[in-house]
Formats: sequence, C-alpha cells, structure tokens
Amino acid sequence: MTRYLLFFLTGVATATVILFFRGYVSVPHNVYSDVALRSGMVLFSLTSWLTLFRIKTGALLALLCSLAIAPWLVRVGLRVWDASINAPQVVQFVHLGVSVLVFFSLVVSVRYVFSRGSWRSGTSAPGFVLKLLLAAIPLAILITWFLVMDKV
Repeated sequence: MTRYLLFFLTGVATATVILFFRGYVSVPHNVYSDVALRSGMVLFSLTSWLTLFRIKTGALLALLCSLAIAPWLVRVGLRVWDASINAPQVVQFVHLGVSVLVFFSLVVSVRYVFSRGSWRSGTSAPGFVLKLLLAAIPLAILITWFLVMDKV
C-alpha cells in the first residue's frame, strides 16, 4: 500500500511541477522535461496500480520511470541551486521535495526488483475490492486531465 502511495505521489508531484513551470513560468520545453513529464504520468497512472497486482513488475516500471526523471531533476537542480541566479526559496524547496520523492521511489523500486519474491505476486494488504477502487483513482485523474486539457 505504501508503494502505491509513493509512486502515485511521486508521479503527480513530478507532472504537476513540470506543468506548472511550463504554464505559469513559461519555461521552454526540452527533451528532459518531456521525458520526465511522460515518466511522471506513467508513474502515477500505470505503475501505482500495477504494484497492487504485480509488485515486481510495477517496481521495475517505477525504476525505469524514476531513472527517466533523474536527468531532468539534475538539470533543474543545477539551475535552481546556482548562487548567481538567486532562485526563490520556494522553488528550491519544491525541487528538494520532488527530488526526495524520486529518490525514495528509486530506492524502493530497486529493493523490490532485486528481491527474491515471485514476479507473479501482488500485495496482500488490501482486499480485491479495495485494490480495484485504488486502481480506479489514477485512471480517473488521467481521464479528467485529458478532458480538462481538451477544453483549454
């Protein structure tokens, strides 16, 4: 259950920060932000609920997504923490928060990918009905996002 929340929050935080910087601060698009945005969306829309049913498969996908987000975090970190730019402290805290979430997702996913458990096992904590409800949350957010972006 904690893996679900960690991957969900990491993906939502990454996608939200990238979209905020693109929309309100007018940061130009580049390859790093495009890959990180797509990885963040996969992390919260697919990986989070996949870990409910197949722990190792979801952890492998989370590992790939976290590794894809890392170059963007490094590139943004070099700009945010540069002393000559004088970035607002809020931006530094946001970068630090997203970096911590991605680091924890990376560590947790590496731990589960290289564990001895079966690739077919799912998490046993929530019941099947709760798993279905938790799986519907990211899909509902993704569908809502596409509906709202269609009207903008």
